[in-house]
Amino acid sequence: MYKQIFIFIFITYLWQLNAQTEIKLMSYNLLHFPTGTSYDRTADLRYIIDSYQPDIFMVCELESETGSDMILNNCLNYSSDKYNGASFIENTSSMYRDLQQMLYYNKQMFEMTYQTLVVTPIRDINHYTLKMRTENQSTQPIYIEVYVAHLKASGGSNNEQTRLDMVNEFTNDLQNIPSGHYVIFAGDFNLYSASEPAYQEIIDNSNAIVMKDPVNSPGSWHNNYDYRILHTQATHSQSNSTFVGGGIDDRFDFIMLSENMFNNPELQYIDNSYKSYGNNGNCFNKAITNSDCDSAEYDFNLRSHLYNMSDHLPVTLSLETDQSIILGMQHNELSSTYRIIPNPVQHSFSIHGKENEILAIDIFNSTGQRVMAIPAYHSFAKIDTNSLSPGMYFIRIQKENQNQTIKFVKTD
Repeated sequence: MYKQIFIFIFITYLWQLNAQTEIKLMSYNLLHFPTGTSYDRTADLRYIIDSYQPDIFMVCELESETGSDMILNNCLNYSSDKYNGASFIENTSSMYRDLQQMLYYNKQMFEMTYQTLVVTPIRDINHYTLKMRTENQSTQPIYIEVYVAHLKASGGSNNEQTRLDMVNEFTNDLQNIPSGHYVIFAGDFNLYSASEPAYQEIIDNSNAIVMKDPVNSPGSWHNNYDYRILHTQATHSQSNSTFVGGGIDDRFDFIMLSENMFNNPELQYIDNSYKSYGNNGNCFNKAITNSDCDSAEYDFNLRSHLYNMSDHLPVTLSLETDQSIILGMQHNELSSTYRIIPNPVQHSFSIHGKENEILAIDIFNSTGQRVMAIPAYHSFAKIDTNSLSPGMYFIRIQKENQNQTIKFVKTD
């Protein structure tokens, strides 16, 4: 009897180490979520997510922290507790502050070690650092730098220049990334062709980290039948007060990968896994619900949810790793065991936790700049905040190789 139990436990341990080597990515413009339509789209998004089950889920056009919590609790973790989300940070750029980007991730596979903002002329680009939960993470850590962007919309030379200005901020930031890290750049890029300066800047071989388009399909994508399999907008044939119409005829949504993801088995792109999710290649200038779009992979039920959810389709792809991922073991990330009291903060606060242990803490402002560092801290000790300007801040609590990020607001 005991021998059987031991064998079962051992087999279960081996399964945890090796069961999942595929990592699934999804990038999705959610169309002013959650209030962009007159009806609740939570069930639509839940169905779409469940049909693909991404390990890294990147979104654009998120309106609020309330919407972010809805996605995490009512869509991603509806029937499990598999996902974590980044801290919600509002745009600080000068325009379009009502639309945010966000990242969610499979916490059995990743921990988040850092997040910040790359400020651009229109809206910020969100930058997140994920560390894979591999068996060798202490000696051979694998870091993924995830950038999520929503570039300026519409045609014309002025808008093309603005998109280029935004992308330049991204490529400049790549100079800060260690060469051994992997980079994902995803979102709604609003690009009409590969000749646009912004696209050429993304794939410029002189960048500090070289980025590649997984499908490598240069050309004029807009309303071009030859690129029909890559199109992601629009899911509706007719425009209305909510949805852009015209049918599927634009490649606005992208996932770009760093060059090292095409030649390193530690973490690499799976050939031919890049998809415009829901588009079987027969949807050119048609609504996604059109019968020509039906296939074994994308049935009518799924396409109906895509139709109701957004005027964009998600983009998906898969990565694979030859490293052992320890599923279900989250020993490198603190659960929510610490809290700030009081919050909002006026003059000072203290960190309350289950144990009175020594912590190192860093405080960052909403643009990701570190404004305070305390190398050793005892729980409950007062931290003076009179030197901080009113606004939103993030405190990163560290214990050995663990961390937790908490948001707080500084008032007058």
